[in-house]
Amino acid sequence: MKFLGTTCISISALFMAGCVTRNQEPPQRLPAVSPLPSYSISSQGEIAARPWWESFERPALTSLIEQSLAQNYSLAQSVAVLKQAESLARRTGAGRKPQLNLEGNGSQDWEDGDSQRGSAEAGLALAWEVDVWNRVGSVALADRLEAQARAADVEALQLSLSAAVANSYFGAVAARERLELLNAQVTLDRELERLLQLRLDNGVGTNVDVLQQQVRVAESETLIPVAESQWAVFENRLDVLLGQTPDAKPRVANGESLDFDRALPSIDVPASLLLNRPDLRSAFSELVAADHEIAAAIADRFPNIVLGASLLYSDDSNFTGSVFTLAASFVQPLLDWGARKAEVQRNEALYEQRLAAFTQLFLEAVESVENALVREAKQSEFLQKLAKQQDLLQRTVNAAERRYTQGIDDYQPVISALQELRAVERNMITAKLDLLAIRIELFRAIGGPVRSGRSAALQPAAALQDPQLPVGLSLATRRVSSILQNHHIVGAKLFKQPNKTPTPLPSRVAACCRPQCNPVYQQDAVWTKVQPYYDSTYWTVSKGSAVAG
Repeated sequence: MKFLGTTCISISALFMAGCVTRNQEPPQRLPAVSPLPSYSISSQGEIAARPWWESFERPALTSLIEQSLAQNYSLAQSVAVLKQAESLARRTGAGRKPQLNLEGNGSQDWEDGDSQRGSAEAGLALAWEVDVWNRVGSVALADRLEAQARAADVEALQLSLSAAVANSYFGAVAARERLELLNAQVTLDRELERLLQLRLDNGVGTNVDVLQQQVRVAESETLIPVAESQWAVFENRLDVLLGQTPDAKPRVANGESLDFDRALPSIDVPASLLLNRPDLRSAFSELVAADHEIAAAIADRFPNIVLGASLLYSDDSNFTGSVFTLAASFVQPLLDWGARKAEVQRNEALYEQRLAAFTQLFLEAVESVENALVREAKQSEFLQKLAKQQDLLQRTVNAAERRYTQGIDDYQPVISALQELRAVERNMITAKLDLLAIRIELFRAIGGPVRSGRSAALQPAAALQDPQLPVGLSLATRRVSSILQNHHIVGAKLFKQPNKTPTPLPSRVAACCRPQCNPVYQQDAVWTKVQPYYDSTYWTVSKGSAVAG
C-alpha cells in the first residue's frame, strides 16, 4: 500500500511538472485581414445612447418595436435557448466543487430455521475530482462562453427583429402614400377626361383626345389593387412580428410620412464592430469556447484524480457505530487506440472552423457598413436629382396644358408630360422608402444599439472583459489580436496606442509556474492598465500582438 501511494504521488508530480495543457507554438498571423483605420465616408454624428429606432422620432414606430420585443415568438425561442445554455454552464461549473450526498442502504437475510441477519447503514459521502489539469474548469469556461454567445444571439435577434418591424412599418407607410397618390391621380385623370369631353361637345377638341385620356384613367386604376395588396402584406407582416394573428387591419397611424432628414449616426472605426455587433461578439465567444474545449480534450489524456470521504453509521450483527473513510482514486489512460487524441484533433479543427467563420463575418460586417454608407450618400443624391426632375416635369405639364388650351398644340404633349410626371411621383415614394431602408440597414450593420444607456452592445466582448478568465490559456485571443494589430479596445472605442511607459506585469502573470505557460504575454509587449466603462480593471497589451482580458 505504501509503495502504491508513493508511485501515485510520483506519477502525479511528473505530469504536473509541465504546468501546461496546450501547445505553446505561437499561432500564425491571419493573412491581410487588418481593419482599415476608418471608413471611406466619415460621420461625426452623436454617439447613440438610446435604441437606434428612436432616432427616427416616430412614437408609433417605437411602440410597435417595443411590443415586438416583448411578444415575438422567435425571440422567445432564442431566450429559451439562452436559458438552456445558462443552466448547462451552471451545471458544468458545479462539477468543479465537492459533491456531498446522503447515502443509505439496508438488507435482511433469512437463513434456515428462524435465524435472521440484517444490516443497515446511512451517512454522508463526499467526492471531489481534483482538477489538476483544469479539464473541468476548461469545460465549465467553454460552457460559460457558449452561454455568453447565446446571450449575444438574443441581442442579434432583437436587432434583426426591430429592423424588420421598422422596414414593415415604413413599407406600410409607403404603400399607403402610393395608394393615396394613385387615388389622387385617378381623380385628376377623370376630371381631365370630363373637361376634354366638354371641349369635344363644344366642338373644340377631338374624340382621340378623349379616348387617350380614358386610357390614362384605366392605367392609373390598374395600379390601385397592387398598392392595396402591398399595404395589406406589410400590415400582416407587422402582426406576425408582434406575435399577433394577421388580420390585415392597419397598425400604421394616419398622417405618417416617409420624409426623413436625420444626420448619420456616429460611425466608429471598423474594429469597433468587434464590440458593437452582437453577431461578432457571439462568434468570438464561440471561438474562445472552442479554444478551451481543446484544453479540456488535452487534459482528458492526463490522470484523473478523485478524492472521497464518507461518514456512515453502520448497524449489523458484527458492528454498530460510526465509520469514517478517506479514499482516493487515480486513473491514467494508457491504451485507448487514439480516441482521446482524435478528440483533441476534432476540437482543433472546430477551432479553425470558427476562426475562419469569425474572420469572414468580420470582413462582411465591415463590407456591410461601407456599402450602407455609400448607398445612403448616393441615394440622397439620387433623391435630390429626382426632386429636380419632378419640378421640371411639373413645369413642362403646365406649359403643355397652356399651349393646348391656347390651341397651339394637340393633347399628345400633355399626355406625354403627365405620364413622365406620374412615374416620377411614384418613384419618389420608392426612393424615399429605399433611403429609410438603407438607414435601417446601416444601424443593423453597426450593431444598433437596441437598449438605452450603456448597452451590452457597447461593452467589450465577454471573453475580454471577464476578470475570471485564465489569461494564459486563450489562443483565440492571440489570433483575434492579429486582426487588431497595434490597437486595443476600451469600452466602445478602439484607439491607436500612444507610446506608454512599460508597466510591470500583473501578479497573476508573474505567478505562473513557467514562463511559457502564458504565451499570450509577449516579452516585448508594453502593458497598459485600462479603466473601461465597466467597473473592474483589466490589462491590455499596447505593443506587440497580444490582447487579453
